[in-house]
Amino acid sequence: MMQSKSFRKLGVMVVGAAAMVSTALSDAAAQAKEKFVYGVPSAISSAIANFVFAKELGYFDQENIDMQMVPLAGSAVIIPQLLSNQIQAAGASLEPLVIARQPGKANFPLKFVYNYLRNSVWEFAVTANSPVKTVADLRGKTIGIVSLGSGNVYTTRAILAAAGVPWDQVKVLAVGFGVQAFEALRSDQIQMLNLWESAHASLEVAGTPLRRLEYPAQFQGVSSHGFEVTDALLKDNPGLIARFGRAASKGSVACIANYEGCLKAFWKHYPEQKPKVGTEEEILRKELAIMVPRMQNIGYFAPGQPKRWGEYAERDWTVLIAALKAGGEVTDENIPLSSLYTNALVPEYNKFDSAAVEAQAKAWK
Repeated sequence: MMQSKSFRKLGVMVVGAAAMVSTALSDAAAQAKEKFVYGVPSAISSAIANFVFAKELGYFDQENIDMQMVPLAGSAVIIPQLLSNQIQAAGASLEPLVIARQPGKANFPLKFVYNYLRNSVWEFAVTANSPVKTVADLRGKTIGIVSLGSGNVYTTRAILAAAGVPWDQVKVLAVGFGVQAFEALRSDQIQMLNLWESAHASLEVAGTPLRRLEYPAQFQGVSSHGFEVTDALLKDNPGLIARFGRAASKGSVACIANYEGCLKAFWKHYPEQKPKVGTEEEILRKELAIMVPRMQNIGYFAPGQPKRWGEYAERDWTVLIAALKAGGEVTDENIPLSSLYTNALVPEYNKFDSAAVEAQAKAWK
């Protein structure tokens, strides 16, 4: 009997020790995760639902990454945060780095490593009954932009020039976004609104019918934002960037496969972002109308183009450089493209089974 008790006591001790070892190993695994802070170039909204869905489905955990997101407003904030290693990457517009490569400019040691918004988020929107039918009709009109320092203004200027409208033949007014932008358009202070796709979708959801003007062909399907990192991080820890990019790619595939689930996962993690007015069905319908256009720009691939997430084409940069030259921001077009971006990690971003990701996304409840 004493021997039996001794064995039982020993068994309890072994089980307890095993539990302690298991806990220690779990803690060690958690501690081993690499921190990765991603700078969101705007306020938190459903525009980042794909990242949240990636977290919900465990894609960052699978890559041993502790992924955090912080909202940052504009390159004036993003660039110092990158250079001081406060964030590891940011979703950033391409223009500032091109300008930084000009003679006498800052020439920041940064590079784009992932083509994120593969089709430009910027749109030309007019009221549904506007007499403005094409970009050429904007001669003599007033254009509303989010701010005078907005990076898209240079491309807007180039698009107008391509349509035969000189910049001095239009007026530009900073109208912000949201209610004030709508009022400016509704009251005819401006005849065209030049904001991003989800801002225009929000106006439509609020009851303002809009119509988009078609971009000239040479400006269609060109990137507007990517993941920007420091040269130092790219040199010292490319594997971390590759793992982050792969998890982000899987999140994009998942969100596009299940828009509704993606949005609901976003609300699960950010419940304060879910509107309180309306039925569940109305809220879902309206918010999907805002989120889906962003996901379509993330997942844009031209017909026949291989689906290689994160990959840039030279055209993404040459079109932008030409636009910045037309806007007077670029005087020397001979910028080595290799100083602006790299596709070196693209194979790593795409090392996953898309069909399996889609199936997991569709099964999520």
